[in-house]
Amino acid sequence: MRAIGGELEQLDVTYKSSFTDSGRSSLRLFLRGADYREKKFLLPNFFCEVIEDILKEEGIAYSFYNVFKDLSIDINFIKASDYDVLYVINYFGNYADLSRLKLDEKILLEDNVFLYDFENMHQAKNWYAFNSFRKVSSLSDGSMIKTNLEIDDSHILNYPANFSHIKREAKEIKYKYIHNQMFTQNDYVTKFIEAEKTLEKQHSIYRISNHSLSQLVASKEQSIREKRYERVCEMFAENVISITPTFYSFAVLYVEDRDALRKKLRDKDIFLAVHWPQSSQENTLYDNIISLPLFAIYADIEFEYMLNELK
Repeated sequence: MRAIGGELEQLDVTYKSSFTDSGRSSLRLFLRGADYREKKFLLPNFFCEVIEDILKEEGIAYSFYNVFKDLSIDINFIKASDYDVLYVINYFGNYADLSRLKLDEKILLEDNVFLYDFENMHQAKNWYAFNSFRKVSSLSDGSMIKTNLEIDDSHILNYPANFSHIKREAKEIKYKYIHNQMFTQNDYVTKFIEAEKTLEKQHSIYRISNHSLSQLVASKEQSIREKRYERVCEMFAENVISITPTFYSFAVLYVEDRDALRKKLRDKDIFLAVHWPQSSQENTLYDNIISLPLFAIYADIEFEYMLNELK
């Protein structure tokens, strides 16, 4: 039996970790940490267009593989492709099934935008993964990186990005608007837009802000989110894209005439996200999926209101 008490030992960790201000900064850190201009990247054809913009900026050669209606990926196409770096998005917290791939000589680049925490589930020899806390939590900024490759932290500027200050201010204004009847809806919406435009212009890599870092604790909302996910699956069995997330953030429905549906919901003060707008690639997912937030910040009565209006 091992000794009990005293200073606790640390688990054997086989990866390095780091933090940046955003998922796009974490991607840039990967690309700038080594010369990948001679490498061939293989990307999913359902993705956020920012990814392609960054690859173009960094002079990376890339092509695409297909993502199917159920969010599974075209493994046969990948197996037959010539590539060095496989870019995988674990959609809505559901790890892609890569069991049929041999990745020994490849680099697995995992985009865990919908995961609060993650591991090297595929035991890839060359692995780099990152998330985006602002997409799945109330944090204004922040992205965690885990990798078994060498990373050059010297690219990270030792102060927070400008957009994080603006985003935090917008969140504070929104809170006061909802709970204290201060400000207007336009006040915080304008601030959020300003923050996004500031982020879009950003090309440098910054560290996570101290404010976000101080709140970076394990989420206690998962039991609530999981129950809400099950409720969505029960209520919209014919439309829900059935996946098994390891972290619950959104439930995803596949619907026809999605944009008309969103317009009707906006009239009810329900604003549902689209992941993602049309990119350079053709995929029916861009026009037909809608994301339902499962976050515990919404009261049960608010969540049920959203589901009933959607139904």
